[in-house]
Amino acid sequence: MPLASIIFPLTAAEHTTVPLHTGRILHASFLRWLERDHPELVAQLHDANHPRPYTVSNLQGNLAPQGARLKLEKGQTAWFRLTTMEEYFLQCVRASLTQQKTGPQPDDRRLVPGPPLLTLDQHPWAAQTDFAQLAQTVARETQARALTHSLTLRFHSPACFIENKQALPLPVPRYVFGYLLNKWQLAAPFALPLDDVQHFVESIHLAHAQIETQQVDLQKYERTGFIGLARFALHPALPENYKQALHLLAKFAFFSGVGSHTTMGMGQAVQVARGKG
Repeated sequence: MPLASIIFPLTAAEHTTVPLHTGRILHASFLRWLERDHPELVAQLHDANHPRPYTVSNLQGNLAPQGARLKLEKGQTAWFRLTTMEEYFLQCVRASLTQQKTGPQPDDRRLVPGPPLLTLDQHPWAAQTDFAQLAQTVARETQARALTHSLTLRFHSPACFIENKQALPLPVPRYVFGYLLNKWQLAAPFALPLDDVQHFVESIHLAHAQIETQQVDLQKYERTGFIGLARFALHPALPENYKQALHLLAKFAFFSGVGSHTTMGMGQAVQVARGKG
């Protein structure tokens, strides 16, 4: 099951604070953790031309602001998640989980890693599945006539796209679903049910958005991204396989993220159930 969302809890042994955006720090911690057992894999991941079959989120939880940072009280537990999209990469992560028992240790030693959470019954953001199961879910929804020609994605962390070397902090449909389509084509063992993927992407329009922008400090530079809700739609007259592809990619977004710097906390996205959001 190459698609996984693994939760790494961190408990504060003493009062401490963390930056507003921790994805860059947690990404570095994760690579150090993985390097202990798989140095050759991490060397490949450091290669700028090597695809990144994973995402790393920011630190999540009930974190209260303290000035320009977020605070954790003694005994408070927060968490971040790793998502995977490749079988070999996931096998290496699982091997490190078996060897090390706990997740990555951040630079702040007051944050103590605990056992990882792997399944939905352990944490609402944990998951274990594969591409075939995602497709089967959409197929069942199709048979039940539950597929709609529109859907909503919630962007939990700032997302942006790089255009002419500049950050574009907007949910432009051809960028959102072009990104998801490219990730699917690189990682999935089978193609989407489409004859003309370019026409599919160009057929999606933005029906509604409720977003705001945020600055993300990536140390070497800053990126402006957007968070919030965006509803994407197809014309109702388009064929059923277009709706299937739309919903399949939206479900895939939970694992792939959307946009730039998804290994450093940006672009965390999830499909919103109808009637919620």
